Amino acid sequence: MHYKLVCGICALLLSLPLWGQDWSKLPSARDDRVFYQAKSGEKSLMLGCFRGETDLSFTLIGGAVPLHESLHHQPSLIVWITLPDRRTGRYAIDTEYLGGLDNALVGRLVLGKEGKRFFAQGVEISISSAQAGVFFNTGLAGSARAMQDFREICRL
Repeated sequence: MHYKLVCGICALLLSLPLWGQDWSKLPSARDDRVFYQAKSGEKSLMLGCFRGETDLSFTLIGGAVPLHESLHHQPSLIVWITLPDRRTGRYAIDTEYLGGLDNALVGRLVLGKEGKRFFAQGVEISISSAQAGVFFNTGLAGSARAMQDFREICRL
């Protein structure tokens, strides 16, 4: 009886890193693209690319209030990536609002060499706007694997 209990607890503990992933790969039937998703409250951020692209596609969806209204119709955003030692990278992004049921902001996230390293090694990512402040915040567990996949499929 104790043996089964111990084995069950060990199996549960071994699976914890999978539960702790902030970034999860989105399924795709094609091998010419790769997208990952992270959530913060009611919002989801999707980053990814198609084969040969040099920048990441950025899509932010969700929230009770349409995103363009909650950001006071300001499409310029700042992506903040924080490393374990608390150094923080700042990356500007211009987005467009896709209305309707999608309630999505879309754009291109350009990460230089340092930004790619920050994303792969970081502990936190936040998105803010000048008018709304920080409105999306999540961890970066799983981002190293995401960056590896981005580099394999895209020209990052």
